[in-house]
Amino acid sequence: MGLLGRGPRLRLWGRLGIPIALLLFGALVSGWIAWREAERARRTAQMLMKDYASFVADKFVRISANRYLTLVGISNAIPQDGLPFTELRAHAEARRQGKTVTLPPPGPEFVRYFFSYDAEAGALEFSGMPPPEKERTRLQETLAALDLKCGANQIVPLGRLDGGRSQQPGAVPWSALIETGGHGSLRRIYGLRLDEGLSIDQFFLPVITRPNECDCTSGLLPASLSHVKDARRAASFILRDGAGLLVYASEPRYDGSTSAKQPLSPELPFSGWTVEVAINPAVVQPLLPYAGRGAPWFALSLIGLLVLGSGALAILFLRRETEVSRLRQDFISNVSHELKTPLARIRLFNELLIGGRQTDAAKRSRYREIIGRECRRLSSLVDNILDFSRLERGSRCCDKDRLDLRRTVEQALDAFRAYTDQGRFSLSAHLEDVPPVTGDRHSLEQVVINLLDNAVKYSPQGSPIELGLTSIDGVVRLSVTDHGFGIPKQEQERIFEPFYRVESGDGQKAAGSGLGLSLVWRTVEAHGGRVFVESEPGAGSTFVVEIPSSQR
Repeated sequence: MGLLGRGPRLRLWGRLGIPIALLLFGALVSGWIAWREAERARRTAQMLMKDYASFVADKFVRISANRYLTLVGISNAIPQDGLPFTELRAHAEARRQGKTVTLPPPGPEFVRYFFSYDAEAGALEFSGMPPPEKERTRLQETLAALDLKCGANQIVPLGRLDGGRSQQPGAVPWSALIETGGHGSLRRIYGLRLDEGLSIDQFFLPVITRPNECDCTSGLLPASLSHVKDARRAASFILRDGAGLLVYASEPRYDGSTSAKQPLSPELPFSGWTVEVAINPAVVQPLLPYAGRGAPWFALSLIGLLVLGSGALAILFLRRETEVSRLRQDFISNVSHELKTPLARIRLFNELLIGGRQTDAAKRSRYREIIGRECRRLSSLVDNILDFSRLERGSRCCDKDRLDLRRTVEQALDAFRAYTDQGRFSLSAHLEDVPPVTGDRHSLEQVVINLLDNAVKYSPQGSPIELGLTSIDGVVRLSVTDHGFGIPKQEQERIFEPFYRVESGDGQKAAGSGLGLSLVWRTVEAHGGRVFVESEPGAGSTFVVEIPSSQR
C-alpha cells in the first residue's frame, strides 16, 4: 500500500474548507426552512382543529335544540299523543272552550311537573311533583314579570320561559305555552319543568352517541370526517350549567387548547348552559400538511444540502479549472523558454563549429561538450513532459524488477552531472549499500535527477547540495538536501501539484516546467512509497523519498 505524502492530504482538506462551510450554511438554511414549515404545519393544524371544533359545537347546539323541540312537541305541525306540549295544548284548548278540566299528569319522565298560571287572578297550580317553596316563589315572580308582545287570541310556545333573553346562572329549565286575550294581553300560561339529569340523557347524549348502536352518524361531524361513526372518537364534549359546573363530559377527553365553546340554543330551557368541543388530532391528522407528521426535515435538509453542495462543488471546480488553466498557460510559456534556451545555445556553438571560425582544438572540444550537455538537457525536459502526459492518461506502466538502488542513483548522478554546469553548485553524495527494491530503473533515475535539478534551481550559485542514500527498518531512504532559499510552510502543501512553482529568493518564479516534483510524487507513489519535504525559509530544504525494500 502506498505511503501518501502529507502535503497532498493537507491541500485536499484546505480546498474543501469553502465547500464544507457552504454545506454547513446549507444545513442551517435547510434547518430554518424546515422549522418554518413545521411552524406553518403546526399553525395550520391548530386552525383546522379550531374550525372543526367550532363546526361541531354549532351543529351540536342546533341538533340538540331541534331534538328538544321535537320530543316535547313544540315544533310538530301535527300533534302527537303523549308529548308534553300536545297535552298542554289540549288542556289549553279545553279551557278556552269553557270546560272545567284539571292539569294532566306530567309525562314523560324527564318532566317533573306541569303548571298553569292565571295571569288575571295570579293563581298558580301544579300537577306532578310539586316544586319546593323557593322554586315556586321564583316561578311566580318570573310569570308575573313576563312582558311578551304577542298577537290577540293566540297560543304561543316558548322553549324557554323567558323567551331566551335571560342568561341568568342557575335558571330553572321551564318551557311554556302563552295564551293571549283579545288585545294580546297575557291570559294564561301553561308550562313544564324539566329534570336536568334526565334531560341530558334524553336530549344531548343521543346527539353524541350512535342511536340504538346503529352504524350511522347524526350529521354532527363535517363531511371530511363522515367515515367516523362514533362522534366521541372524533371529538370530546363537555357540558356545563349556568354556574359553570360540569354536568357531562364524554370519554375520552382531548386537548382543549384548540377547543370551541358555545352557549346552548335559546330555544332550550337551559339558561347559561354551554358546550365545549375539542377535536381528536388523530382523526384530522391525514388532512394536515405532510399528513400531520410535521415538516419533512430530512427531505428538506437533503434538498438544501444537495443544492448548496452542488453550488459549492461548482465553485470549487470553477476555481480549480481557472487555476489549472492559468498554470497551464504558465507551463506553456516556461516550457517554450526551457526549449528555446538550449536550442539557441546548440545553434550558436554548432554554427561556430561549422563556420570554421574557431581553430583552437580545446575550444572546439568545449563547444562539442556544451552541445552534448544541452541536448541531454532537452532530452530530460522532453522525457518529463512525456512521462507526465502518460501518467495523466494512466497509460504509463512501470517495468518493475529487483534493483540495486545505489547503482541506479549513481547512474542518475552521472547523467545529471553530464548535462549540468557543475560550476554552479557543489554536489556531494553519501551512498550506503541498501537492500534491493522492486521498481522501474528509468523512473527512479528520473526521480533522482528531478530532485537534484530542483535543488539547483532553488539554491544560490556555489551552494552545496547533498545526496544521501540509506535504509531504516526495511525502508530505503533517499534524501536531497540544499542550503538554498527554503520553502514557506503554506507553500509546502502545494509543491507536488502539477505546474506549481515556488518563488525563488529574489521574489521571481524559478525556471522550469513545474512538472519535476509532481512526477517525483506520482512515481514514488506508484512504487508504494512516499515523498515529503522538511524545510524552513532561509535554511534550505530536504526532500526525502522512502520506498519499501524487496526484503521487507
